[in-house]
Amino acid sequence: MHILKVVFIASEDERATCQDKLNYVEQELAATKGQEVALQERLLKEVGDFQERYRDQVKKIVELEAELKKEIDSRIAAESSSASAKESIKELEGNLQRLSDNSEREKKILEKKLSYLQDDAQLSVSKLNAELERMGLRAQNSESEAKLLNEQLDDLKRQLDESLHEKNEMELKQLNSSALSYQRTPTDDQKLIKLLQEELRNYEKEVHEARRLKSSHTNVELLKEKLLEEQGRRERVEMDLSKLQEIEAKAQKLELELASCTALLSNIPDVSCFGDIPQKIADLQMQALTNLNKVGEVTSQLKELKVALEFADLSKQHAEGEATLAKERAESATREVKRLELLLAAVSEERDRLRKEHAMSTNQKPKDGDDASSKNMESDLSRMEKVVSELENTIRDQRELISQQHTELNLMNEKLSMEARKAKSLEREGDQLRSQVALLESKLGHGDYSASSTKVLRMVNTLAVDSEAKQTIEALQAELKKTKERLQAVEELKGQADVGTVVDANIAEKLAQLKNQIATLEKREERYKTVFAERISVFRKACCSLFGYKVLLIQHYPYSIVGSFNLLLLSMHFFYCTL
Repeated sequence: MHILKVVFIASEDERATCQDKLNYVEQELAATKGQEVALQERLLKEVGDFQERYRDQVKKIVELEAELKKEIDSRIAAESSSASAKESIKELEGNLQRLSDNSEREKKILEKKLSYLQDDAQLSVSKLNAELERMGLRAQNSESEAKLLNEQLDDLKRQLDESLHEKNEMELKQLNSSALSYQRTPTDDQKLIKLLQEELRNYEKEVHEARRLKSSHTNVELLKEKLLEEQGRRERVEMDLSKLQEIEAKAQKLELELASCTALLSNIPDVSCFGDIPQKIADLQMQALTNLNKVGEVTSQLKELKVALEFADLSKQHAEGEATLAKERAESATREVKRLELLLAAVSEERDRLRKEHAMSTNQKPKDGDDASSKNMESDLSRMEKVVSELENTIRDQRELISQQHTELNLMNEKLSMEARKAKSLEREGDQLRSQVALLESKLGHGDYSASSTKVLRMVNTLAVDSEAKQTIEALQAELKKTKERLQAVEELKGQADVGTVVDANIAEKLAQLKNQIATLEKREERYKTVFAERISVFRKACCSLFGYKVLLIQHYPYSIVGSFNLLLLSMHFFYCTL
């Protein structure tokens, strides 16, 4: 009996230890069940959030594909417009070549005429120079003769003074001789008289020579006066020659302008006289406006492409963030699965140990032992086996979910790479459109466009549209400010709950739509302004180049042409082009 009591006490102690272990295992099992339930709820919540995000991403991808189709259609339209622009460029190049050939031919003809006129002018100038040289030589000879005659005149004056002095002396001698006549013989008197008569004749000759010299002196003065007159005529002729050259240059300029005007009239289609030029200017202005409208459409398409690229970049960044979050969640799920596997291994080890202890206790107990405790232990073991099997099933499901998430992540990465390639292709198309726009703007600035491939647009007064557009822009800016405030509030609440992701996506879409509307309105306003400014500049240049009139801006009549003669008055109203 004592041995049985000892054995019973030992079995009771062992039973109490087993009961304590069983309670401890039950507590751990309950804790693991709670952790499992929390983990399942968390995983279900994460899977639901991931599915919602995946649906949103699929929607965004579908929208991006629709936008891509639209961009492809716009690219096809832009290619067709570029092909038509290339054809018009070829036609304009042909016209330019013809105009250059005509201008070269006219230039050669005018150069020949100019050479003939220059030869004639050189001949006339050489003749005038020869005549002037002859006149100069004559003047020099006359001056030398006048000097000689002056010298001879001085000599004759001196001789005349001497002869007069001698005459006076002779008269005194004659008077003295008359007083002494009684002493002289008549032969001496006769001889003296002859001598005096001869001297008188000589004096008369000298006086006659002096008179002749005086007349020659007067002739020299006359020649000097004639020389001065000839010099004045020479200066006048030189002035007339310079004026003739200026007149010839002006005549050449006028001939060139007349030739250019006639060539312009001949090259302008549907223009037969100067009266048709204003209508042709209006048509050319309309054609320029159509080209500007094309440029504006291309720029609007380019800006729409930019907006689409920005939206694609935002969606790409959002998708990359979701992919990184999904990867982090998948990693956390794998870590949780590993932890559950370790926990399951620990529970299975504990179960095996309890089984061994139970088997050992059943072998040591007598046959009439406590069957109730053994049944409880067996029920607990079966319940633990069920829990372990459930844990294994949940781990298996979690692994399947993780594999599905991995496949979905791979698909999303592939789609992201495709979207990146599409974005790069859109950027390349945008660059091509920019280059086409720059080319069209340069050609339009040079006036390279064909009248056959351009269409005429009707213009209407849309100043009210500008004010309405400004009001809508202000309203959209106010709405954008409100949405930004809402977005800031949502971002503040985003840290408290994960529900804000869908709201964030919707707000981002609304913001993108509002930005797109604001961009289109601003582009329309800029296009209106550019069309107006370009039309004014084209009109002014055309009027100034064709007629020489200057266009001035006044208040009541926006345009008036002012020149040397106010022959033409044009009044136009401010128009904006309806695109």
